[in-house]
Amino acid sequence: MKKVLSLFLVFSATAIISQEKYRVTYNYQTEVINYYKLDKLNNIEDTLKSPKFKRNSLIELRLTNVNPFAVNIKTDVKEETIHPKMSGFNFSSLLGNVNSLSGESLNLNVGSVAGENSFLSRGKDPQAAKSRGDKLSNQFSDLNKLTTNIDAIEASFRSNLLNPNFDKTEILKNLKESSSKFMDARIPNPKENYYTFLYNLDNAVKEDTRELQNEIANISSEIDETLDSEKPMSRGELVQTNNAFKNLEALKLSLNAKQTNTSESLNTIKNLYTSLEASNFEQTYDYIIEADKVGIELKFIQSELAQTEGAEANLIKTRSLNLFSKGGFKINTSVALTLNNFGSKSKEFFIDENNIIGEDTGNGSTPNLSTMINFYPVISESFNIGGSFGVSIPVSGEARGINFLLGPTIFLGSKSRLSLSGGVAYGTVTKLKNGLEVGDTATFTDIDLFTKSVYDFGYYFGISFSLFELN
Repeated sequence: MKKVLSLFLVFSATAIISQEKYRVTYNYQTEVINYYKLDKLNNIEDTLKSPKFKRNSLIELRLTNVNPFAVNIKTDVKEETIHPKMSGFNFSSLLGNVNSLSGESLNLNVGSVAGENSFLSRGKDPQAAKSRGDKLSNQFSDLNKLTTNIDAIEASFRSNLLNPNFDKTEILKNLKESSSKFMDARIPNPKENYYTFLYNLDNAVKEDTRELQNEIANISSEIDETLDSEKPMSRGELVQTNNAFKNLEALKLSLNAKQTNTSESLNTIKNLYTSLEASNFEQTYDYIIEADKVGIELKFIQSELAQTEGAEANLIKTRSLNLFSKGGFKINTSVALTLNNFGSKSKEFFIDENNIIGEDTGNGSTPNLSTMINFYPVISESFNIGGSFGVSIPVSGEARGINFLLGPTIFLGSKSRLSLSGGVAYGTVTKLKNGLEVGDTATFTDIDLFTKSVYDFGYYFGISFSLFELN
């Protein structure tokens, strides 16, 4: 038992090792399809043109330059489902809780808080108050530009990720170019280290926000001092002071919202950038080809990320790959019309009016209705060479028995339905018995008393049409 098991394991290992491997590549960007034969180490051994794959070979289908952020792939195979080696990204979990972060502009009335005509200018140097107001306005303006650029980077980055015609290199290049617009000494070159760029950009936003928060806190303290002052205030001055206080509170809320949104936006950019760096714009599927012809339909639809942006799962494009196999052994049956010919062996005996035995030799072919069993190794889809074995009976004349047919066959057409065959026919012919020969005198006039049917060899030619496949 152990020996049988060992032999089985050795045979199985040999079958696995001897399995041929091929690679079919489809480039999403260029639409180019290439075929390769692989060695045992999965290295390209040869480039093929319009190949026929050996049956039971492993086909590696590799799709290149497919943007997984923009495109999902659905494969339909006639025989069985292709199982991918790797799955795509699940962007819904990454971005499901991310809102549209366009941000709010800080277009508030800073002049009412600190400026030439603000409440802080009362009893003070108007020029100093104006200078302070201008500084505060510039700080808000700088922060607004900084956060607006961050929003623009995110929008551009997401747009590039959703473009199915962009490859990984192009998306990274566009991202780093759009991130190089900052004219700030605190922010390093994004092309050198993008994570360092994002970290310093986040710190710059926080630093500017803190400075503005400190200035707002100082102004708030001055407002409190003004309100606590024993000096009486006119109605107009009181209204102005209250408005300034409300604007300060609005500025605080706006700054907090802006910092939160900007931090979330930078975190989104970081997460998407990390996913992009780790992503593979190739998808590989394995398939063992067993059928004569395999049709693989590739459907490219919009990804989960595109759907989170409000797009529907629309079909972008469909491509079909047809793979043909060779090798293997096929058996089918067919109905044939054959012409059987036994040459000079095909004789008709008779007794003439002088009771002399005579003969007629017929070289003509007799039509037969035949049933054939066809067998052939698969060479191509529409042309194969094999053999046929069958039995036939004559459709005209006197039926003396069944004929047996065997010979080579050419199979034509889709699924090799039509076949042309010819070869050896083994059937019945008529011969004289009891040692009689042509020219002898017969004692009776019934020729059947002096003849018998015997099997002999001849030849046949026929045309048949397959009924169904047995194997």
